[in-house]
Amino acid sequence: MRHSFVAAVLFGLSRLAFSQGFGTIVGTVTDPSGALVVAAKVTATEAGTGAAREALTNTSGGFVIPGLRPTAYTLTVEASGFNKYTQSNILLAADQSATVNVALTVGQASQVVTVEATAQQTDTYTSTIREVVDSQRMVDLPLNGRNAATLATLVPGAVMAPNGGADQGNTKTFPGAVEITTNGSRQNMVAYNLDGIDHVDRYTNVNMPFPFPDALQEFSVQTANYSAEYGRDGGGVVNVITKSGTNAIHGDFFGFVRNGDLNARNYFASQVDPLKRGQEGGTIGGPIIKNKTFFFVGYQWNDDS
Repeated sequence: MRHSFVAAVLFGLSRLAFSQGFGTIVGTVTDPSGALVVAAKVTATEAGTGAAREALTNTSGGFVIPGLRPTAYTLTVEASGFNKYTQSNILLAADQSATVNVALTVGQASQVVTVEATAQQTDTYTSTIREVVDSQRMVDLPLNGRNAATLATLVPGAVMAPNGGADQGNTKTFPGAVEITTNGSRQNMVAYNLDGIDHVDRYTNVNMPFPFPDALQEFSVQTANYSAEYGRDGGGVVNVITKSGTNAIHGDFFGFVRNGDLNARNYFASQVDPLKRGQEGGTIGGPIIKNKTFFFVGYQWNDDS
């Protein structure tokens, strides 16, 4: 019997968590005539944790709120002589710059204009070519060994690279490493970051193991025109974001089983595939101090006996 496990324990102050892979909300604030509104107070509040970031519009009526964790946000805009504006359910993905333009109406600050319709957020702020693999696809799609790193090939321009030796011989790297090439680059020219921290095996320049899918929120694959902050590698950038706690207790339990009693025989095989693999585990997250400190714990074990 062989056992192995992956455990992730995340504690943190969400207000201090700004790193690579996080998103940005940008936009312009105008009045009913289309004129720009200067010094309007713009607040982005994270729906799950209540963490808030603020900004003031500049002389061009624009605002930028960077360093936002990928999740759902509520945006409020306040300015003297105008009704308070609120837009909820703004879904921000990893490495996304969501553009939210706001048109204020004349009135008292005590009056509130609420927008609840969910609109598709368009990135008009950057020219980056990227795609996000969300947690739903990571859990639902078939994965050999539940290795989420292989899903990077869902992104246009990213394919499995010809064997470069990273998974064999004297240079064999960690189990779970994949060799991916983006737009024809070498497999060792793709940068990986886990919650903003370098996540590359520097011996072979491929990815270190991803946490198991249930502990991942999403990951972004940027293949062209990405920011200069990722200038070390010329092929592509993969930013992996783990799940975190919120003000509500949440989690899951899972079990995946494969063995000869359940496997079907391949038409050209003489016997049923004898591979046995069991992967079980669970996750749980929640608040330690409401709106301030949160925890998230994930555990998975493998049973190949």
